[in-house]
Amino acid sequence: MDVLVTGIGPIPPNCNTRHTLWQQLRDGASQLRFEPVPDGDGNSDGGDRWAVGRIDDFDPGQWLGRFPRNYYQRYHRELQLYLASLVVALDDAGLDLARVSRERTGLFDGTSRGSFEYWYERIRDERRCPPAELYSRRDLLLGTPGQSASLAASLLGVRGPAFTFSITCCSGAVALGHAYRELVHGDLDVALATGHDSALAAPIYHAYREAGLLSSERGDARRAIRPFADGSRNAFGEGAVTLVLETAEHAARRGATPLARIAGFKYGNNGGHPLDIDREGGRASALIGDVLRSAAVERDRIGFVVGHGNGVEQSDRSELAYMRQVFGDRAGDVPLLSVKPIYGHLLGGSSALSVAAAAMMLDQRWLVPTANAPAAGNAPIDHAGAGGRRCDAGAALTISYGIGGHNAVTLLTRAEAA
Repeated sequence: MDVLVTGIGPIPPNCNTRHTLWQQLRDGASQLRFEPVPDGDGNSDGGDRWAVGRIDDFDPGQWLGRFPRNYYQRYHRELQLYLASLVVALDDAGLDLARVSRERTGLFDGTSRGSFEYWYERIRDERRCPPAELYSRRDLLLGTPGQSASLAASLLGVRGPAFTFSITCCSGAVALGHAYRELVHGDLDVALATGHDSALAAPIYHAYREAGLLSSERGDARRAIRPFADGSRNAFGEGAVTLVLETAEHAARRGATPLARIAGFKYGNNGGHPLDIDREGGRASALIGDVLRSAAVERDRIGFVVGHGNGVEQSDRSELAYMRQVFGDRAGDVPLLSVKPIYGHLLGGSSALSVAAAAMMLDQRWLVPTANAPAAGNAPIDHAGAGGRRCDAGAALTISYGIGGHNAVTLLTRAEAA
């Protein structure tokens, strides 16, 4: 059963259409900016600042206005970003849920820090109001982990599965992988697969800074993440990215134009210390081999890889290692890319963004650059650091890592290959 990507719904910083997403990725146009470092009360802690990919002036009514206002206005911002992404994706795919089987439609959401900022704000509210007067049934509705997909199912009338996955930064890819499997097995016709997070709260930043995982760039926010270059480390963003997945038969029946085909998915854990990266890239390499064998796709067909690319030295080393193990003498000819410098590390949304970027590159036959990466000739692996270029690749991989030893591999091919 072939599974096709027929729509993309991006809600990262300064972007809310697939056209804008492609333009910003193609041009390597970073949307990061500096913000003051917050203290525990949300105020500046003394003049320091860090790079952030924040969504400004978000108006949920712009996308959710087709629903009664009281259905979404009480939701916190994280959920509104997720719901807006679903609507944008459905519109991009030209898919009217009233014309499909709601029982054979599923929602698969991935979020690394779901409800984190909601509860952080509520706990801070306790300083102004006693807990007995502060909490209500509303907190059960909005603050329970895993509620994002359930609330979306209620809003959209979807009666198929409604899953929420929390697999750190792999969350979006894992959500998409499980959606893919249910479509392949014939259990669904349509699936909306999302990665989302909105957790730009002070504890997240301070924890990552104390762990030595936060970018120290203070000159140019656009250069805060420099993948495969000099160990710049992370800068965070927020947002949601949804991919509409359909069986080829269902897409053909309604005359949809596919962007790409999902040809395989594998996930595995390193099984070691949860904070350590497999510097040798052995687990990722093995998973790549598994997914290529399962899909009967030769390694020579892979035209590029969209990697994790978060600028952390251990991760970078691991990714360069799996490239050498998988592609051997051809490793220098297969570009290893990252899209994190554009919007920041979107946590659970980052892996969904990588899959969306790969789908668009296959569709457009164009390789997007890795902003701030070494130019060709200065590194053993090509990162398209000198700029984008024509690419007629028929297949691509996306690789996602996550704290906890997580590894997710997604294989895509051009839609015409279906």
